[in-house]
Amino acid sequence: MSTYFNTNYKANRKKLRGWKRRIRQINRWGENIKIPYLQYFVRDNNGYTYDRCTLYPFYTLEKRHPPLWFYKLIISHFITAYLNWKKVFQELSKPFDLQLWLYDPAYIRSEIICYKMEAEGQIKRFVWESEIDKPFPVEKFASKGYDLTAFEWILADDAIIHFESDFDYADFTADELLAERYVKKIQGDNEVYYAKRAGDIWIGRLKSNLKTDPENVLQSYFPPPGL
Repeated sequence: MSTYFNTNYKANRKKLRGWKRRIRQINRWGENIKIPYLQYFVRDNNGYTYDRCTLYPFYTLEKRHPPLWFYKLIISHFITAYLNWKKVFQELSKPFDLQLWLYDPAYIRSEIICYKMEAEGQIKRFVWESEIDKPFPVEKFASKGYDLTAFEWILADDAIIHFESDFDYADFTADELLAERYVKKIQGDNEVYYAKRAGDIWIGRLKSNLKTDPENVLQSYFPPPGL
């Protein structure tokens, strides 16, 4: 889902050919994501469902981020899916928090995600929401095909994360991470981790869905399972 362990961040910028074929692929993908995958969402032990553009040659081990004009096509399909997902989850009659995550500059990591909530009026908040104060770049991502101002946007950090609990098995130390401009942080239950900011995640919710005074439910990073 999120880039908790975002170590393959560098984009492959080799020239691509066949953009007409890529557009056909992205249109087929857009049709395929209009309906959310609900099998795991409705189970008691799973808290979300999501979708991401995993098309080759962009979504590979070494991510190849598309040009901005192509990213806008991806955004357009995400927004169409968002509106369809909203109807589907409303029909389930279960509390939910539907979000759109736009990454910058790691465009290909963007996703649509819906969290299952325990009560109406709850929304997910995240420990990786940013301390940086800057406006959503609406002019950069704008297109005639959709309206990004219909969403309320919260800035979060797309970060490379290392947990202190992993250091016994790592080939680096905390001091080495700090020297590389990582920042030491602590989340719930005193879990220590080190984060290095790599870019932006803009988390959007349709303004018409938002309650006046929502209850925030904080989501922490998930540490790796104990060995």
